[in-house]
Amino acid sequence: MRRWEKVVGAILLIVFLAVFYIVLDANKYRAQVAAIEGEGKVGINPTTELLDFGDLSRGTSAIRRVSIANNTPVPMWIAVVRTGSIYDLTDLDKNYFVMKPRAEERLEFKVYMPASAEIGRMYKGRVYIFRIPAPGAGK
Repeated sequence: MRRWEKVVGAILLIVFLAVFYIVLDANKYRAQVAAIEGEGKVGINPTTELLDFGDLSRGTSAIRRVSIANNTPVPMWIAVVRTGSIYDLTDLDKNYFVMKPRAEERLEFKVYMPASAEIGRMYKGRVYIFRIPAPGAGK
């Protein structure tokens, strides 16, 4: 192997390990909401293991909050990624921001059940909260 091939290989390995660590360290939540029949009906599940918005009739909404902490001396860039059928129903109060060292933040997820929602359908998805070190970004 030539020297430049070794350097490129080492750089690619470092990038791979960094991405692997960031993905492994991400907070991961299952998210779900069920569309039910009726008017103004809301049923909330108080679990903390997932973002369960319970049962909502058309035209109603529910809010769930997630607290995150940066217990390091380095600022962190926060990115929230939402996937699945619940994605179009959710609204997030903040995303893609820098979190100061030793700080706490609270993210608010709001789900609104539109008039076009299919009754009896369970809308599901996943939420990933990535924390990426961003030295010098929080000053």
